[in-house]
Amino acid sequence: MPNTFARSTGRVSIDAGVHELYKQLTTGKSAEDSPFLTMKDLFMLAACTGFRMQQGKALGKREQPFHYSVFTEAEDIPILKAIAIATTGDVSVLADPDQIVQIAEEYANAGINEIRAVVADNAGLPLWNLVEALR
Repeated sequence: MPNTFARSTGRVSIDAGVHELYKQLTTGKSAEDSPFLTMKDLFMLAACTGFRMQQGKALGKREQPFHYSVFTEAEDIPILKAIAIATTGDVSVLADPDQIVQIAEEYANAGINEIRAVVADNAGLPLWNLVEALR
């Protein structure tokens, strides 16, 4: 089923300063080195992490590594919408996909630093660091 989550730019932004981390955690030679299948998967965890911490961070220089169409209708978009409603306290945010994604981008920008600290900056393989963090 095609993604009906229309956004004017069509792209999802991340801070340029973390683009290499996104690449590192998604394009390695093994799952132990790169525990995320796609940048979208890492973005979703980062957005949820930032939301859990109730901390967003404005993006500086932007990279747009993937298209919004990779968000799944059944899983990703409902999460992004729930985060936007919880953040704004207003269901009218659902009418503005740009605002929904912008909110997620800012949470992801804060959350990716927590993920870096737990997964990439600790000794050991990123996958096992992630598993340990989730325990």
